Amino acid sequence: MNYKCPVCKKQYTTSMQVARHIFGTGDKPHRAWVESKGYSFIDLLLEQTAGPGNRSYEILSRLVEESQGEIKD
Repeated sequence: MNYKCPVCKKQYTTSMQVARHIFGTGDKPHRAWVESKGYSFIDLLLEQTAGPGNRSYEILSRLVEESQGEIKD
């Protein structure tokens, strides 16, 4: 199964790749999507860069997986 970015609809093979794409893009629409899910984009990004592990990527990955049913082509 491919996963689509809920913002720009770009497809990736894993939800973790979509999470990395969202952080890497970091433009206003992608940041707004993260904020709409109840998380602070900046706080997640800071935690990812400063903290150990991939907790922020895992959070975004889960959000991407949960949003797949809401994405319209």
